[in-house]
Amino acid sequence: MTFGVCSFLLTGCAHLETAETSTSSHMGDLMPGQPQILATGTPEQIRQVAIADARADIAAGKPRIAITGGIAAWPTGVPEKYFKLVLSYPRVDLPSGCTSPCLGQAATYAEAYNKEILPYILSHQ
Repeated sequence: MTFGVCSFLLTGCAHLETAETSTSSHMGDLMPGQPQILATGTPEQIRQVAIADARADIAAGKPRIAITGGIAAWPTGVPEKYFKLVLSYPRVDLPSGCTSPCLGQAATYAEAYNKEILPYILSHQ
């Protein structure tokens, strides 16, 4: 299955541009407060920043949850059995919606952030 088919099945968006295929800057497409790395970073750089951001939120005692998606937004990287628990937390401001050119990058960030923050949330419930 190609990434295009996978991305459509996961997001419902037929034109999803991913961090893996994007080479241009999307700085002007981000809203204030959204991670700037989404506009220019490689997938690995995006993951590293997301993990660092999650660790900083843990250190500050202010965990959040990263939510993004195309037609429907969800906490990417969080098992479905924890959705109800994590949705009560403040959110990381990320692009979402099929028209967002940074949707693939936002999914990369959300998955890395949430995988880092979820054990902390589970240990403090």
